[in-house]
Amino acid sequence: MQVTTDMIVGFGLVLALLMSILWGDTEVQRSLASGLIGYLGRSYVISRKEGDGH
Repeated sequence: MQVTTDMIVGFGLVLALLMSILWGDTEVQRSLASGLIGYLGRSYVISRKEGDGH
């Protein structure tokens, strides 16, 4: 498996979301979850257009 920029950014967003859950900041949780869904959704659409997605 090759590490890509999308994987690094996705991992960072997930890590930040988990940290915000532990500290209980709901506004940051919503913002990170929204950003994570948008970023991963965009990555999925791009990979489907390139023929890499399943």
